[in-house]
Amino acid sequence: MYLPPPDARPEAATGLRHDRAFAYLTSLLLDGGLEPGDVFSTDAVGKALAISRAPVTDAVKRLVRDGFIAVIPQVGCKVRFPAPEEVEDFYRLFARSEGVITGLAAERRTAEQASRFGALVSGIDAEQDACRGLSSAGPRLRALNRRRYEAIHAMAGARIAGELVANMWDRSDFYIRVAFGQFAYSRDAHASNQQIAPAIIAGDTDTAVRVTEAYLMQAGTRTASELRRRLDSPDP
Repeated sequence: MYLPPPDARPEAATGLRHDRAFAYLTSLLLDGGLEPGDVFSTDAVGKALAISRAPVTDAVKRLVRDGFIAVIPQVGCKVRFPAPEEVEDFYRLFARSEGVITGLAAERRTAEQASRFGALVSGIDAEQDACRGLSSAGPRLRALNRRRYEAIHAMAGARIAGELVANMWDRSDFYIRVAFGQFAYSRDAHASNQQIAPAIIAGDTDTAVRVTEAYLMQAGTRTASELRRRLDSPDP
């Protein structure tokens, strides 16, 4: 299949060739361009990025390990359709893990960090409201959501734990996009974030953890349900 040229902005910020290939394929999986069932070759990726096959093969191995694609001998790399039961299990782990990080942020944030975070989320909320109703807002909403949680992770100050949990974000974003067509920022998610941010700023660990876990569990239930509906439809 034809693969589009990479976005110039993230491409310029990514140095090593295997990281460029990974970032390129991930962007197509999370924001559109590669759909479940699509088959592509490492040669096509190399041609799109003007790099050799070796770094592309490395990136493909990472995506296979993470469950996004499967390599089919003599055919190519096929994008997987997520199994709903696996998605439910994943969100149980993701909710607990992100809850731990959010709780650490509420415990450890400094007064200066809390002030900056309050200003940041106000701006993010305004941008997300402006995107609401736009047909192609998925990639922008996803980027804004990442900014919010990157700030929370920075306040948590737990590098190793934070890296482990951050690796789950791509899976969550992929599952949501496959289920709903693009990244979806629901009103329930918005309402939950309106509770989480003040809880972190106030140092209310219990509320920050409880709301984070509840809303991610709900997101997992909704996503798995929609994936089941798509599997049951004539053309998933």
